[in-house]
Amino acid sequence: MKRKHALLYLMFLILPWKVFSQAEVYHNPILGGDYPDPTIMREGDDYYMTHSAFDYQPGLTVFHSRDLVHWKPISHALNTYLGSVWAPDITKYKDKYYIYFTVAFPKGRKNYVTYSTSPYGPWSDPVDLKIGNIDPCHVVSEDGSRWMFMSAGKRVRLTDDGLAIVPGTEEVVYQGWQYPNDWVTEGFCLEGPKLKKIGEYYYYLNAEGGTAGPPTSHMITVARSKSINGPWENSPYNPLVHT
Repeated sequence: MKRKHALLYLMFLILPWKVFSQAEVYHNPILGGDYPDPTIMREGDDYYMTHSAFDYQPGLTVFHSRDLVHWKPISHALNTYLGSVWAPDITKYKDKYYIYFTVAFPKGRKNYVTYSTSPYGPWSDPVDLKIGNIDPCHVVSEDGSRWMFMSAGKRVRLTDDGLAIVPGTEEVVYQGWQYPNDWVTEGFCLEGPKLKKIGEYYYYLNAEGGTAGPPTSHMITVARSKSINGPWENSPYNPLVHT
């Protein structure tokens, strides 16, 4: 009996290590280099990602993955130099893929979009949306209309083809989550919106506190609403992440 117990004890000691040694592991960073502001969309078992290109050309490299760890570049969505490319948003609407992005000029910022019938390209020439602000995010409302959310809690309606804005529809729809007054930050800096509908709710994520200020300033917050028109209810667990 003692020998049987000893064998069982050894099995329990060895089995976890054996299982762990056979499991697939990975090491951060999964992509070494300059790949800031990643935006990822999922289509079935496939994930597609792009990121801020800044001044690199060709820009808006599109990557493909099946596991969110191993990424392979499959196309470039921007082959024309426009300026410093910031914070894109990749999405699919009906039978087309779209990448909305900001271009920073010496005297201001503008937003553009490029589109394709395949993430492998070819991608269209960039289309000037003729609106300022930064960090565009495409989302479809409950009535099927298309919208682009931007920093500072703003949004603007898009035309049905997603390639232009509807004049006179830009508005502020969200004031952000107010962090405690004694927190040291670079500024309120409500930016980087990402919206996703999960179940009956739209979830509205933003960055706050700035990106270049005190080491404790940067944070991620979330609000939710059953309608894209609000009202937006801030999470009681904000901030989700805080440096």
